[in-house]
Amino acid sequence: MPVSTKQPGSVLTRSAEEVKRYRLYKKIVPPVLGLITLVLIIVYIISILFTKYGSFTVKINNLTDRKYYLTLCESDKFLNPVSYLNSKAVKDVTNIDGNSLPADLNDVDGEHNGENYVAYTFYAKNVGQSTITYDYDLVISRKTIGVDSAIRVRLYYTPFYYDSFTKEYTRSGDYTDYAKPRTGGSGLPEVDPDNRTMTNFAASGSVAQGRVAGFKPGDISKITVVIWIEGNDPDCTDDILGGEFKVDMVMNVVAEE
Repeated sequence: MPVSTKQPGSVLTRSAEEVKRYRLYKKIVPPVLGLITLVLIIVYIISILFTKYGSFTVKINNLTDRKYYLTLCESDKFLNPVSYLNSKAVKDVTNIDGNSLPADLNDVDGEHNGENYVAYTFYAKNVGQSTITYDYDLVISRKTIGVDSAIRVRLYYTPFYYDSFTKEYTRSGDYTDYAKPRTGGSGLPEVDPDNRTMTNFAASGSVAQGRVAGFKPGDISKITVVIWIEGNDPDCTDDILGGEFKVDMVMNVVAEE
């Protein structure tokens, strides 16, 4: 009679090992899967945030010599001066009537967006040793599917908000409303309800440009930028749904005086 080489306990031993491994997998795999799921959720949320929000940035290009130096801040106290500012700007907005905008848009510092408009107030200060000239350019850094045809940009610009010589503040509510020239209007400006005549964009890639001369050490400029989609514009149609518009303010120190 042949002798069996099969070990009676071998099947039970393998099963025990498999059970052991299975129990180990049960302990390890769920947390790993949970971590992977959490990472995917975080990535998804971040991607949604980047899709939902754009940004409005302000940057300064100074001369290399520290004698000619501008700095930025969201407050006229300049407790945290920087050379670069970034504001999140809600992009998922609907059109509004520009006449419905609040009257105090130039009275709130930093980011103060409304439900259907973007608003940002900041300051630029000469912290150098010399009187300078600087240029500013409100650059159109992104525009899609013709949405810029219905965009309006309101710019409050007070170049000498604080005069370091007289120690006086100029609190002005003056502003200029900008828009792309009227479609088919041979360069004529848009005219919104109540006969609000827009100022044409400075160029196809720029809303507004300017130069500030005689900017003394300690002087402060105040700037507020407001952006909305004008519902009364004939170009405000379903064709621009999903369009994106983004601007950035660039300031360049160009000369010493």
